[in-house]
Formats: sequence, structure tokens, C-alpha cells
Amino acid sequence: MAKSNRPTKSTPASKKSAAPAVSASPPDQLLDMDAAIALLRTTRPTFYRWLRAGKLKGMKVGRQWRFYRSDIDRFLQGQGPRIDLPTDIGPLIRDLQARLKDYSATPLPDAGADQVQHAVRLTIQLAAVMNASDLHLALQSDAAHLRVRLDGVLHPLLSYDARLHPALIAAWKSLAACDLNETELPQDGRILLPLPGLPEPLDVRNTFVPALGGEALTARLLRRGHYNFSLDHLGFAPRDQEKVRRALAASHGLLLFTGPTGCGKTTVIYSCLTHLIHPGVKVLSIEDPVEVALDGVVQIAVQEWKSQLTFPAAIRAALRSDPDVMMVGEIRNLDTAQLCLQVALTGHLVLTTLHTEDAPAALVRLTELGLAPFVLADAAKLIVAQRLVRRLCPECRRPGTPDAALLAEAERLARAGGLDWSALPKSWKEPVGCKLCRSTGYRGRAMIAEVLEITPELAQAVRRSATARELRTLALGQGFTTMAAHGLLRAAAGETSLAEVLAVAPKP
Repeated sequence: MAKSNRPTKSTPASKKSAAPAVSASPPDQLLDMDAAIALLRTTRPTFYRWLRAGKLKGMKVGRQWRFYRSDIDRFLQGQGPRIDLPTDIGPLIRDLQARLKDYSATPLPDAGADQVQHAVRLTIQLAAVMNASDLHLALQSDAAHLRVRLDGVLHPLLSYDARLHPALIAAWKSLAACDLNETELPQDGRILLPLPGLPEPLDVRNTFVPALGGEALTARLLRRGHYNFSLDHLGFAPRDQEKVRRALAASHGLLLFTGPTGCGKTTVIYSCLTHLIHPGVKVLSIEDPVEVALDGVVQIAVQEWKSQLTFPAAIRAALRSDPDVMMVGEIRNLDTAQLCLQVALTGHLVLTTLHTEDAPAALVRLTELGLAPFVLADAAKLIVAQRLVRRLCPECRRPGTPDAALLAEAERLARAGGLDWSALPKSWKEPVGCKLCRSTGYRGRAMIAEVLEITPELAQAVRRSATARELRTLALGQGFTTMAAHGLLRAAAGETSLAEVLAVAPKP
């Protein structure tokens, strides 16, 4: 944690405070808030701000705050809050260091940080070296557990003494500029951690939630400079990519990107925004949270759970900012959906996301939400539904023939999804497992998607409130291919396994 700027002006918060008496107090003496403020020579609002940001450590005695003189001294010396350790943290640090060496990584040096914060940094470094997207810390039974999400799958990594968990969470909060004293409400925080081999600091987004037995942490790891936001890099089928480019070239309309959490929607929508960035185009986004800073885009962060800047409020404000293109992070309610349609119908290109099973279902979901079908039919231009499948490890994959049941199901999905089964290359491969893929047989992920372009015929079907099945049947007659069909193309080319595609892709 960066050193805090110490105040230079003497502004006592209470006339009752006496600085000389405070300065004479021993390090273990408890101070009330007025005495602490007098010792720091600051104002009460600034003191509260430091307290909420986790720069100061205090404790509640009834309704009153109390502070150890030693903690105030640490702050004045630019040090982080003291974290009490009920047991030795050395075994955890040595375990983290050993695992880093297993991945041929040099553990971060201590650099004078206290041992708990050093353990936090090593934990983040280990997750980054493993190329994890998220890490999870939580108490379970009589131990605390660290798990990491790799290629969309959650893996146990290590366990440690449950008595260390509160101290580890407190140190993590301190680094993330969260309130150490708040343990009963959710908190979000951010850590920028420089790591060897990364051109920019690792961006760690942290969420702390109260849970039975103690707080739980989920940290998302975002690698700045690691992303390639290019339409060509996404892996759309050639015909689907042409549909996306055609929709992005339109002057107005609604483009929907659908799928569950963690399916890559943000990457796709950021790639679309990057494609649209131009000196003559104003691109504005409204997100919760802003995942990656994009040059050329005005990005607004909303926090609906703790502020009045909701998606509808931000959209209304954004309309007065003269945008050409607007991205709305997610449609969560009817108000947001109606505003998105209004913006799309008044000469703006709107990109937004929704959680639905497939592309045709998105149109039905919006009408069920309360949108007028005739308005939706006029506004909607394109719907992209997607998932992520694990890629086979290129070092250990091997040719293999799937069993008869899998092949029969694949043939059914191919025919139902607009594919010619007999024309598929059928270069099937299967996972094996090696050191590079951590014995999983998979390394990295690839997108499978379906792209529904709203033709005049489909728009007419939306106006008459057609079902998702009717919309899909009509689209298939116009050359639409399903997400499962795209996955089968990838499996038949040996990029992933047939079992992986059948486990992930929706089955009509």
C-alpha cells in the first residue's frame, strides 16, 4: 500500500483534545477518537476518510472508537495497519513460495512488507503465474481454502490454518483500500500489483462478502496489455463475422450480446467498441464495473448497490453528452431496456448485454420483460449468443474417435443447427494431460457463438410475438447456424473435444 500523505496543517477536531498529553502516552495505551485526531493534527472528515479507506486501524467499544497509540504511530511513519497474528504465517508463505518455484517463477521479495501482506502478494502472484482468471478465499469447516479458476473450471490449490484467515482478509482489505473495520457488509476494492514479466501492473478486482464463520474473498485478475480487442481475434465463423461488421457499420440500432456470466461477452463487446473508435465518433460506455480502460471511449462506472448512479440515471445523463455510440453494460430491468430502445431509435448505435440461453430467446425475453414487440422489431439489428469451450492442449492432444453415443448426438445437433454433417472434416482429437496443461488436457479457451441478424422477415415475426422456436426455424431457413454447430466445427477441426462442446453448448 502506498504511503499516505501526512497533513501539514494543525486543525484539531475538538477543543477538548490535548496533544501534549497524547504524545506522552505509552504505545499500548488506548486513545479515543478526539485524542487520535489531535495526535494526527487533521480534521474529523479526513480522519473518517482514512478510517474507511483502511489506512487506520481502530476498534469499536460499544458505540465509541478506540485506537492504540502504536497504530497511530505506524500511520505517521507511512506504514500499513498492524495485523494481529494468532499463529505463525511462515508455513503458508513457504508453501506459496514452493508452488511458485514449481512453475519456474521467482517469488516476490519481502521488500520490507509485513508478513501478512507478503503472503497476500505471493497468493496473487501464484494465481497470475497459473494464468487464473479468479481466486477464492473462504473458510470451510476447520480450515481456510484457496481455490483458483482456470479455463472456467474451479480448482482447489491449497489449505491453511483457519486462524490466519481473518488476518489475511484484513491485510488484503488494507492493500485494496477497503474498510478494515467493516465486516458485515460487502465491499469492493482494487489492487494494482507490479509483477515480473508483465508490462503493466496486474489489476486485481476484489469483492469481500460476509459469510458464516468469516468473510470470503473473490479476486478477479485482469492483465493490462494482455488483451487483444480485435474482431479478427475473436474466432467468429467467417459468415458470422461479416454480420457483426455489417451491424457495426450501421448508424443506429440495438446490438445484443447474450450468455451467462463468464462467457466472454465483455471481451467481444470491447472488441466491437475498439472497432468503432475513430476521431469522428464519440463512443461512451456505462459499466458496472469498468473492466478495462479503453483509449477513445468515455467510460462511466455505476455502482447501483451503493450510489444513486444507476444504469437508467447514467443513460439519461449520457444522452445529454452527444454520443454516437453507447455501450450499456447490462439490461437488468424494464427501465434500462426501454431507455436502450429509445436511444437506439433516436439515431444512436447501442451495444448491451443480456442473460439468455441463445440468440432467439433474447428477443422473447425482452418482450416478456415488457417491451412492445413492434418497437423491439424496429430497434434490434443483431444478437450474438456465445459460450467459451476449453481448447485442447496442443502439446499432448492426440487423435481419437468419440464413442457412438457422442457422435449420434453431434450429428443430431449438426443437422438441427444448419450444418452439413457429411461435409465436416471430422479430425477428432481427445485430451491427454501433461505438465504444461496441469494434467487437464486443456489449455486456454475459445469462443463458440451464434449470430442472429434481424432481417425483415424476422422483424415481422417479432411483431407478431413469435416463440423462440419459431424464430430459430425461420432464421435457419435464412442461413443461420447455431452455437452448437459452431462448436462442432471447432471440435471437428481438432481445436477442442467433442465431449467439451456437448457439455457447454445449448441443445435445441
